Amino acid sequence: SKFSDAEPAKRRLFVGMEIIPEGLKSGKCEMPKKGNRSLKNEAKDKEFFSPKEGTRTYDFFLKTVNAAQTWFSLFGWPEGPHSLNIPETVRRDVYKIQVYSSALSARKFSRQSDFSKYNKTIYDVLIHLCGKMPPGINSSQSLPVDYPERVIQLHWQHSLLLDFLSAQGACISHVLPEFLLEPEDYKKWIEIRSSTTISAKFSHMPKGKHSVVIDMTDFEVWSKRSWTDVFLQIYKVLVLSRIVPYSINNLPPVYMQNSPKVNAYFASSNIYSDPERILLSWMNTNYENARHVIWKNCQKGVIPPERWIVNFDKDLLDGLVFATVLGAYCPFLIESHFINMYTQPKSSEQYLHNCLIVVNVLHEIGFDMDIQV
Repeated sequence: SKFSDAEPAKRRLFVGMEIIPEGLKSGKCEMPKKGNRSLKNEAKDKEFFSPKEGTRTYDFFLKTVNAAQTWFSLFGWPEGPHSLNIPETVRRDVYKIQVYSSALSARKFSRQSDFSKYNKTIYDVLIHLCGKMPPGINSSQSLPVDYPERVIQLHWQHSLLLDFLSAQGACISHVLPEFLLEPEDYKKWIEIRSSTTISAKFSHMPKGKHSVVIDMTDFEVWSKRSWTDVFLQIYKVLVLSRIVPYSINNLPPVYMQNSPKVNAYFASSNIYSDPERILLSWMNTNYENARHVIWKNCQKGVIPPERWIVNFDKDLLDGLVFATVLGAYCPFLIESHFINMYTQPKSSEQYLHNCLIVVNVLHEIGFDMDIQV
């Protein structure tokens, strides 16, 4: 989104704001027929949960899964890093709450502390990040030995997890509890829901969203997407939400010569949350303040031009914004690294050169998250 005094007021956009097509504003859109709409919705759902291999959407999804796994493996667990593989380990590990029957001796329950020390579940993530468990679930939770009862309890626990995250502001209305089950448990859940005799036996089953029956050939993809979205929303509502400015007066001044001042807070957005807009503002501030300092004696061009940073992907591709943020906090890296960057990169090789420097700097300061150039 570009801001210009020459543009009419109605064309000015805040960060992330969308332009509504005239046809939508006029209300003259024709509604599709019911049957067609149902088929289109089904196709959209399938494309949403299972993008085709080889497409850009599929590649982007895999990178997103990898980013979520990396962050939560390193920072999402109490007592240090813990391996995470979405969805396999997180689905399997929920069983590590342990399975007991009432006939088992109390002596075996004393092993719970030793057991949980080496086996982590999604609930350990919640305890670590916010200090709370979903209401109705506790750390000493046990699972029934009876298989149908165990599947129902797991479904109930996943329902409580989703309700808890939704109450914190997570956007997960598309994720149903059964999508978080193991494949065999999902098949059992569908069997329980469809059988009148079993349903009568388990009349205490949670009532809520309607079940969606997924072809088992597609279940793994749907489950992977669902668990990925759960972890991303956990990050959003329990980690990203902590980003707040201590005081507007504590923000560094912005030194700009021939353009409007960077607003300390982008006024509003229909895409980005308040913490995300604070991060955008923080990057704009650091870029504008540091670009004159870092590249005043640059060897590979001139001082980078002013720019608006309004997203977290395209505006960061050339590595210069990362360099200004790192340079603002680690000025000792300027002479050894950042001064050698291309300040107006044109080719993919120059982009690669800049990003290599950024990744090397991350290694230099011990911030090793296996980020690829």
